[in-house]
Amino acid sequence: MSRHLLLPALLLMLSLTAAANDGWESIRQADARGEVSTWVRPVEGNPIKAFRGQVEVPYPMLTALAVLSDIPNFPAWVFQCHAAEMREAWGKEHARIMIKGIWPVSDRDVIVHSRLEQDPATLAITVYSRATDQVLPPQDGYVRLPALDNIFRLEPLPDGWTRITFQTFVDPGGSIPAWLANFVSTRAPLTTLRGMKEQMENEKYHISSVEELPFMLPDAGEMRLPEQPPVTSQR
Repeated sequence: MSRHLLLPALLLMLSLTAAANDGWESIRQADARGEVSTWVRPVEGNPIKAFRGQVEVPYPMLTALAVLSDIPNFPAWVFQCHAAEMREAWGKEHARIMIKGIWPVSDRDVIVHSRLEQDPATLAITVYSRATDQVLPPQDGYVRLPALDNIFRLEPLPDGWTRITFQTFVDPGGSIPAWLANFVSTRAPLTTLRGMKEQMENEKYHISSVEELPFMLPDAGEMRLPEQPPVTSQR
């Protein structure tokens, strides 16, 4: 293995080992860089296990942020999302996500409150989203998710790539079949991260500053972005 590929491979191995040591069960391990690894972890009293996915992509953090900030485009890549909206009256911290139910389960929706945090040492950015009913009461035709705790963590890598970690705990509200709970926890991180990576190929997300984001996420203007080295192409 060449020296310029050895460090990314070692970092990926260390991140997979860390995930395995904190109660997460490995479901899928990436065979190559750019593929998705996934894990699940039981949550007491909840039919759906918490799930986590991770992938490294040959794009800078800013491209990932651009995809995450394009809320109306979520149906193109977020697992089972069939609509997403923001309203001026809600403020930039809130969005509504509508989730297509898988028979025999009804459609769900959730109002999420999002915030950004940045590690000053590594410059990694984490987008935290949690369920709230602050701006919109439950709507006809949808079961409101009682709880959702979701993160997207973006870590800049030395060669210009970005490591994306997607992790979610969700309370679906009401009972769902065991087979469906298992399907959601194993497919959601894989489908979502594969879709996100595919979206990042779109030139409209290849922006040069946070001012060009499709929507200014909370605190995005305060983020410091690392200098972007030439990316080692493995697309």
